[in-house]
Amino acid sequence: MLSISFLGKSRFEYNGKIIEDQLGNKASALVCLLVLNDKRYLSKDKIIGYLWPDSNQEAAKYNLRYNLWLIKKNIGEDKNGNPFLKVDNDCCCINKNFEFECDIFDIMKFKPSENDSVESILKLKKLFRGDLLEGCYFNKCDEFNNLIIYERINFEQRKVKILKRLADLYENEDCYEECTEAINEILEIEPFDEEMVLKLLDIHSKNGKRASAIAYVNNFCNKLACSLGIPPSNELRNKYNEIRLSLCDNNEPENSLLSSTISANLQISSKVKITSRCMKNIDYFWISDVVGKIADMADEHTINNLSIKEIMDLGHIQGNIMKFVSVKTDHESEHKREVMGVCIVNAFVKLIESFAKGRDVEILILNFKNIDEVSASVVEYLKSKEIHGLNFVEK
Repeated sequence: MLSISFLGKSRFEYNGKIIEDQLGNKASALVCLLVLNDKRYLSKDKIIGYLWPDSNQEAAKYNLRYNLWLIKKNIGEDKNGNPFLKVDNDCCCINKNFEFECDIFDIMKFKPSENDSVESILKLKKLFRGDLLEGCYFNKCDEFNNLIIYERINFEQRKVKILKRLADLYENEDCYEECTEAINEILEIEPFDEEMVLKLLDIHSKNGKRASAIAYVNNFCNKLACSLGIPPSNELRNKYNEIRLSLCDNNEPENSLLSSTISANLQISSKVKITSRCMKNIDYFWISDVVGKIADMADEHTINNLSIKEIMDLGHIQGNIMKFVSVKTDHESEHKREVMGVCIVNAFVKLIESFAKGRDVEILILNFKNIDEVSASVVEYLKSKEIHGLNFVEK
């Protein structure tokens, strides 16, 4: 049986024997590429472009053949006689019929289901032992190193999705302390996720900790004020007022300082600063980063200006925004269709226009020299539109 781990230190175990040293870094990276490709064929030219970009054609082809041979030598057939890899003249992939275990593949397969249990979700959660290919850097393989960083972000988002499902299951079983722990883990990753803040306040209320809920709202509003310069959403204000009323109805003491502080935070100015980052050679990376930041801080009115299709178009490059689709529909939308780049760009421009309405928005672009080509064109287009209140700062 083959067992592979790519989160944290890479580990290959075949029939009880540790084999990562026999494979070496490039063969391990090749297997990781094929797993990330979800068992679909990957062209040999693409693999060479990732792992041997500076080699001449003959040397690169030899290196690929050698590493494929190394994999075949160290990973034999499974109990049903299936080889691990399928290789032809132009492409290769992992054999769909080969039985093996892999942490990132199990995580990639996850979709919330009514059949989920606390035990099954905890098993997935335990797979997050560190970053993807932690500690690995491949010299002169810029595109592959960028891909690793991009996928690390994706797996962090997948971790949030798994933790949200775990929180739901704990809440359904009235395990409020465990639910709170799961939500706090999410907020460590996404500290401005108001959906999770609201859920945490509900849990505190159900658990009889209304005063703690009030204190948490105060702390969260301070973070919004200091870090983002925005007020809490109407939904959070309403929840705060609801908890205050319940405190009064139950004759529980309320800290007047907290109340006045929150009231001040509710009147905060509409100035917003978004700090964004760039990564060269990864199309839409800057756009994806900005969409994710806006999804964390946007109110429902901002998102309602976009159609579900436009949200789903943006969801192809930034999964965080898909949480707004789940609010609008009664089922998890399938969005595996091909999306034209112009649809993503148009949806992004509309999102920016909606978010900037009534606000002074400054978008700080760090490491602008590394911005991808698509995003650079979009920045120039947005500048040419001269959207009121929207300002770009490039560093």
